[in-house]
Amino acid sequence: MKRLIIVMTFLSLAVITGFTLYGSGGYSLAAQDMSGDDCYSGPGPTIEAKVIEPQQKVTFNGIAYIAGHGGHIAIIDMRTMKPPTDIEKDRIVLTEAGSEMEGKIAGMSFESVKKSGGTHGQAIVTEKGNKVLIAGTLAGNVYKIDLATGKKQGPFKVGEKFCGAIVGPDGKLYFEDMADGNVYIWDADKLKTVDKMPVGKAVCGIQWTKNAKKAYITDMPTGTVYVYDWTTKKKIKEITSPEMTFIHQARMTPDGKYLWVSAPNEFDPGLKPGTHDSQIVVIDTAKDEIIKRIVLPDDIRAHDFAFTADGKYALISSRTYGDDSILAVMDLKNAHIVEKVSACASCHKAYGVEVKIDKGSPLVCGIEVNWLAKK
Repeated sequence: MKRLIIVMTFLSLAVITGFTLYGSGGYSLAAQDMSGDDCYSGPGPTIEAKVIEPQQKVTFNGIAYIAGHGGHIAIIDMRTMKPPTDIEKDRIVLTEAGSEMEGKIAGMSFESVKKSGGTHGQAIVTEKGNKVLIAGTLAGNVYKIDLATGKKQGPFKVGEKFCGAIVGPDGKLYFEDMADGNVYIWDADKLKTVDKMPVGKAVCGIQWTKNAKKAYITDMPTGTVYVYDWTTKKKIKEITSPEMTFIHQARMTPDGKYLWVSAPNEFDPGLKPGTHDSQIVVIDTAKDEIIKRIVLPDDIRAHDFAFTADGKYALISSRTYGDDSILAVMDLKNAHIVEKVSACASCHKAYGVEVKIDKGSPLVCGIEVNWLAKK
């Protein structure tokens, strides 16, 4: 009897400890399951991402900024994971609406331009102690927004049609251009373009290894990831796959071991209707080879990613090609989708906004997260 009491006491303490470790941090207990392989080392080259209902709501101490074709940036407070509903407080307006699939694509005229607006990618920098969001648009313009005051500067004309924006290892801003295939390097202090690199047809994202010896640049319509020696600025490899027919942005995992490439595959080669699954293609940066494909549900068409610092979760800005776009949260232990937050429809419906471009579907693009200091 005494032994039974001791065992029961130990088990009770273990349960209480479990809730103390995991229950207060906003992470679901299901997502914290540490058994088995992670989504990189598990068996087989393909993982089917499943949407599950977590035991507890998954939240994070940060604010997500998600660009879109509507010309504004949606704001999602990830401390609550509530969808944006306030047209004044829950968005940053930069320009008019516009679509990436209009005008010049890969040096060719795709269709006549209705409007040359739309936001697409953004990065956060620190200037004089203040966090500043630097955003690129589909008109090749750049804006600066002070996140504390909301003060906006711009537009500054830089390129033709931007897809991604990222801070490079030299502290400069790198903008990837879908119209001319150049990467534009921009000095945010001097407010001017300092260099440009011709790379591909319609480039969309750029990432570097931790030692900055290699860079990876995604080419949207060709489905190619170019690997560059960053010291010489010379191409050393092209990574392709039949399962990358139309790709968007890419992000490096926090440990630098893997590059995530968004492959929603909306089109087949030659911009023909897509016939391949929406997926995430994972590249091993030591071998520069594809080691895993994470196949997504049809209504999650990834465009860009952000990761928590511990590498346990991926935050995915995704298009549904329905009446909404979403922020999806993936647990990287098992590739489960543990949260889906409306980024568009929740606000549009509240104010009676009708989307008149992109066949009526509000399309999001890049994601940037302002991680907040712990109190």
